[in-house]
Amino acid sequence: MKKKMSYLVVFLLFITIGFGVYLNISEQLSIDRSKIPEKVESSKGFQKWITNVKNKGFEIEADEFTLIEENEVYNTKWIKVFSLDEPGRKEELNQTLQEHQDIKKVVFSPSDREFIDYRAEDRFYLAPNEARLYGQREDKILDARILDCSIRANCYFDRAYFLDNDVFVISEISRTIDKKDEMAVECLPKEECQYSFKLHVIDLINNKRFVYESTPFNVVLNDVLLEL
Repeated sequence: MKKKMSYLVVFLLFITIGFGVYLNISEQLSIDRSKIPEKVESSKGFQKWITNVKNKGFEIEADEFTLIEENEVYNTKWIKVFSLDEPGRKEELNQTLQEHQDIKKVVFSPSDREFIDYRAEDRFYLAPNEARLYGQREDKILDARILDCSIRANCYFDRAYFLDNDVFVISEISRTIDKKDEMAVECLPKEECQYSFKLHVIDLINNKRFVYESTPFNVVLNDVLLEL
């Protein structure tokens, strides 16, 4: 009887510990998914970005951002993939990488084999509201319109930075309207409108894009664009 009681105590102890671990992990996962990941918040790119934004007069804190969207990155309509073994592809890759060196609003990965082009202007097949990812992924060349934003929302990509060769962040300022809402009231960049910052955290390995949004604020976009 005493031996059975010992087994029961041990069993209950394992159940209690296991349940506690489960609750802790569940709580941690919930926190991680609802707020900016620590890897992003502690990165040099994010700290430089948020410091600059604060210096321009925006009252914004990292813990005010919340997850509003999660989806896949790759869209077959927006992506081209080439093999490095195809004739002339290596030369094309090296030439394209070289041509995009030292251009404002073009940032390179730590490996220098990929870049993000988020210039707010027409480029090749890209519109001002579209960002391009180009470069070498293993034995392939990837050329993708990796992100777009809503023109109706007066969107503007103000910064991009890599966390490593597989994960990068693009920040956006835009109106707080549903980008699919075609009935949204127009508000011109020269007028005061309600805006927010959105952080697009893009994970190429897991084919995921997470969007975190700040608390809203009122601003005249034309007054702040040159400062961002």
